[in-house]
Order: sequence, then C-alpha cells, then structure tokens
Amino acid sequence: MKKLILGLCMSLALFGCSSQPSYDRSTDMGTIHTLSLDEVLERMENGETFMFAFTMESCHNCEDFKENILLDYIRDHGFEFNEVVLDNEKDPQSVYDFVAEHPNPADQIPEGYSETDVLTPTFYFVKDGEVEDIFVGANLTEKQFDEYIQKYQLDKVEEQE
Repeated sequence: MKKLILGLCMSLALFGCSSQPSYDRSTDMGTIHTLSLDEVLERMENGETFMFAFTMESCHNCEDFKENILLDYIRDHGFEFNEVVLDNEKDPQSVYDFVAEHPNPADQIPEGYSETDVLTPTFYFVKDGEVEDIFVGANLTEKQFDEYIQKYQLDKVEEQE
C-alpha cells in the first residue's frame, strides 16, 4: 500500500507540475502600441485589463528587451504590448506621481534606487482598472517575460461569440 501511495505521489509530481499553461495560447502575431500616460490612465478609469511598460529611447535595457526578446516573441504570441515612452511625455511630473502612487516592489529595486524612482523598463499589469502587479525588467530574459505573459494569460485565445 505504501508503494502504491508513493507511486501516485511521484506520478503527480512528475506530471502534475508540467510547464504547460492551463489555457489556450494564441499563436497569432501580437501588436505593439505606444500610449501616453494619459491614455493609460483613461483605460484604467474605464476599468480595462491590460499590460503596459514604461520605456525610454535612451535605455539600454529597454532597447535590449525590444530587439532581443519582444520583436521575436510577438511574432507568435497574440497579445497586446503597450508602452509609454517616457521621452515622449509632455508632463514628466505625472509619471513621477504615477510611480509614487504605484511604487516599485522593494525586492526588485536595483542598488542605489528607491521605490519611487522611475525605472525602465517596468511592466505593469492592470486588472479592471487597478494596478495588480509591477515587474521591474532590467536584464529581463525571454523566459521571465513568457512567465509574466502566462501568469496573466495575456496571450489567451479569445473565445468567439
């Protein structure tokens, strides 16, 4: 009996913890949108669910992410990537206010920075108009990005009505 229970436990451990997502993932090409912070705030006020990232044109980590992860990844992952390019923002104070209201996770802050510093790239998952998760993405790997997409099922196949 002990062997049977042990065998069942091992089977569950081997097969129950597979890395397969629990939803149908889209293999369509995704989209990239550049939004202003005002547009993000409007979508939040409308109670939308979406992901966006703060980026900068002069940010090496942002450039590396876009060129080495995003452009390839988005080819067969149907999700909407939204970015707020901070270089384009007309009111920088609104960005600082947003980060002060939604501070960076303490465990993700690089040495020498604070929870209210504007860091790039930083990814925000907004659910029903509220920031639910923040991920500071310096030196982000494709695997980490894919885990983030799966965590919130951002590439989930939309059901046809």
